[in-house]
Amino acid sequence: MKWRAVAAFLGALLLPVPLVALIASHWRASLPQPVPQQAKAVVPMLSWEQRRERPTWHQPCRRGDDCDPLLACFFDRNLASLYCTDSECTTDSQCREGFVCRTLETWGGELLKRCALEGDRREGEGCQPQSKSHASACAPGLLCNEWCGRSCRPDVPESCPEGFFCPREGGPEGPSCLPTCEARGCPPGQVCIRFDQGASVCSVVHGTNCQQSPCPEAQICEPIARPAKPGSVRMRCVARPQ
Repeated sequence: MKWRAVAAFLGALLLPVPLVALIASHWRASLPQPVPQQAKAVVPMLSWEQRRERPTWHQPCRRGDDCDPLLACFFDRNLASLYCTDSECTTDSQCREGFVCRTLETWGGELLKRCALEGDRREGEGCQPQSKSHASACAPGLLCNEWCGRSCRPDVPESCPEGFFCPREGGPEGPSCLPTCEARGCPPGQVCIRFDQGASVCSVVHGTNCQQSPCPEAQICEPIARPAKPGSVRMRCVARPQ
């Protein structure tokens, strides 16, 4: 009887192996998966009649639930206000001259198409996604992901020029090349300053370089790049977010 008990024990160990793997596979598949930025649905562009049918269109909002279906709560940087709206374009041809149709993220995380100004900022220079000024908008063919850069693929390093890299995650329109100066160094009078997403640029620092002289324990270092003044960064220590 002892050998039967041993055999049963071994069988209990060995037989469930593929079964456990199968169950684990199904369990992982049943878990909610994060939605890639590119896979998110884009708020549609409505006709004027459809807009009139929605009382909240272009009305103030605080969150997506404040808006009628097919509208999103959008923060318009140019007006410094939140309001319910739909996309205003689907292709560049629907924007006036000097503008292109770009994808932005709304207050609630939805994606929205808006006509964006094309400007003077070159590849690797800072930018503002909804800029009204040519001085802080990217030149034609470049995406604004805090920095002007061409579209790229993380698995294809050569999709970015020298002095740039392709991040794993990007903005609403996907990854775009970000500048880096950590390997090549900077000219005299400038230092390599690190920013979010791993980007770094050679800059003249105004204020205390808190990346070299650490902030007090209750504070963090905040570098501020102004798109209209490339190569110039203001740095300061600010209170840690609670």
